Amino acid sequence: MNVEAKDIRPKLEEALKALAEARGEELARRIKPVLLANLDRGRIHAFTEGQADRIHAYAWRVADGFSSLHAYLHQLQIERDPDAWAPLYARMQTWTYNFFLRKNFTADDHTRDLAVECAHEAAIHLLNAHFPYDTDFDPWAHILVQNACRKFIHNSMKKSVVPQEKQVELEDDLTNPNDLLLEAQFLHKELGDDLASVLAQLSEARRSVIQMLYFDELEVEEIAQKLGKSVGAVYSLHFNALADLRKVLSTIRDNLYE
Repeated sequence: MNVEAKDIRPKLEEALKALAEARGEELARRIKPVLLANLDRGRIHAFTEGQADRIHAYAWRVADGFSSLHAYLHQLQIERDPDAWAPLYARMQTWTYNFFLRKNFTADDHTRDLAVECAHEAAIHLLNAHFPYDTDFDPWAHILVQNACRKFIHNSMKKSVVPQEKQVELEDDLTNPNDLLLEAQFLHKELGDDLASVLAQLSEARRSVIQMLYFDELEVEEIAQKLGKSVGAVYSLHFNALADLRKVLSTIRDNLYE
């Protein structure tokens, strides 16, 4: 029999009563707020597909999850136990790093730094997140990590091709990566056509991103489309292109003014 989402609550009360009789009132009492939160989030209707005869099984599923994972969640969210967090945080960093690699980010120290940053954001979110107890822990935590990575990429693309904090880290005393291109234009007056040889020292993909972003003044989305890459890949190429450009310009400047 199909039931509407608004009609699930009475069925839940029946399931909780049966659970209390079979497994104790304490367990039923403790999972009731979890079930009600899951109901508000639409999880129960999604899991049961509106089938009334599946609601009891769902309540038992949550009870099993609560029995096996509540102590662990308490260690993470309430006690904030370092021994519980250390292996989880290591896994979260691996998940974030692999996420960026799947988005065509370069396998380098910068991407690893991004992984640490996003893992940190996901960990903060996890501290206060509602765990539904109707799924295993790692897949749930992995979704939090993916959401943190997507949010990071979205915000980075919205504000700037490279986040401001990464610009300062990369450029040291330069406040904006555009300064590199201004410096390149300044050197162009002294180098003439040699500026082309500077850009030629970048890989083809990185050189194309610099050309299209700064000289052709294309949007990141346009560049991604022209290169047949994701926006995230363009972001990674841009960051690494600036790093390469900084090294080349530093060498040229040293030679010019020594």
